[in-house]
Amino acid sequence: MTRATCRSRHIYLSARVLEGTSWRTTARYPSDSRFLSTNPPPIVESSSKEVPHVVPNSSTRKAKVELRPGPVKPPKATSDATPASASPSSSSSSPEQSSATSHPSAGSSHSGGSANPVHTVIEVAKEDYQEASKHGILAPPPPNASWAGKLFHQAKELFKFYWNGVKLINTHRKRVRDINARVKAGGAPLSRWETRFIANYKRDALKLIPFALIIIIAEEAIPLVVIYTPFLLPSTCLLPSQKERIDAKRREKQRSFAELMQPVFEGVHSRAVSQPDASLDVLLDKSALISYNGVLSLSTFGPPPMRLRRIKKHLRAIAADDVLLFRENAGERLSVDELREALEERGIVTEGLSTDAMRERLRWWLTHTSESTADPIRKRAVLVATNAIGKHDAVPEI
Repeated sequence: MTRATCRSRHIYLSARVLEGTSWRTTARYPSDSRFLSTNPPPIVESSSKEVPHVVPNSSTRKAKVELRPGPVKPPKATSDATPASASPSSSSSSPEQSSATSHPSAGSSHSGGSANPVHTVIEVAKEDYQEASKHGILAPPPPNASWAGKLFHQAKELFKFYWNGVKLINTHRKRVRDINARVKAGGAPLSRWETRFIANYKRDALKLIPFALIIIIAEEAIPLVVIYTPFLLPSTCLLPSQKERIDAKRREKQRSFAELMQPVFEGVHSRAVSQPDASLDVLLDKSALISYNGVLSLSTFGPPPMRLRRIKKHLRAIAADDVLLFRENAGERLSVDELREALEERGIVTEGLSTDAMRERLRWWLTHTSESTADPIRKRAVLVATNAIGKHDAVPEI
């Protein structure tokens, strides 16, 4: 077929595509043009255009990369500023939380915070053994002994020490029996030392059975008991360094309560002055019960009725001890350690006090407790608050 000729000078093409849209070409083609079907050239995208991001399949996962050594977490900031708008109740919260962060335990002072606690306990146990060896309480291992020989020697010496402590409790039992027999027979009344000796024996006797089981079943767990639960140990089974660590921890707890609970003690003192006939149950609210248990070195665990009963029992024992102290020349014959112990039992912090200052503080306490009163427990509770707020030089209006 020959090429068709067309006299029309222009050809207008129109087409209709999908969805009903139309378009018209305005291109003009000469009549003698030949239309050929050719493939369009490949589309070449410019490198300047951004390549669209391809979302990977959700089923694909990245390969796990192990870092050796692993990354070290940065330490938490401990010097956070306290907001100025904090309420007084937040500042007078229980010091057990703040002391747990600001004052490390006895075992944590030997190593960093990231060290293994088992290693810390072993180091503390070694130091206790070395200190006891210096005082001649435990025999040191032979110098030429092997590692296993030294370990066996130390275990044997500790077992002998604890076993002798258990036998000493039985010796104390016989002595307590003789003292009670003398009093029942009409002999001399109990002195303060004998009274405290009998009370200490009763506490040790209650701890004897569980401690004996620990020695028989798991003697190697005793260092853990010494550090974490020292109240389970009888007084006859404590090494000197262990007793010092327990006393230091107790004194730190007492000092923290005395300093951080100042508003609570001020409230108790104010209520005692404004309500002279109010009972101890009225004077001590929920926060005061925690404060008194802490400053008297008692356990703060338990509901309010249990805390109140614990405070009353302790102050009742203090009242009986005050009578004995006043009878024995107001405690003038007490040694320095006995004097410090007597003041701490009455909620008086002895840190920073000289021996003369401690004796003066004990005379202040005995002077105001020697007066006859209808409620001696309430009077001593108010004296604890009076001393805590620093008014021990003034005569309390109670």
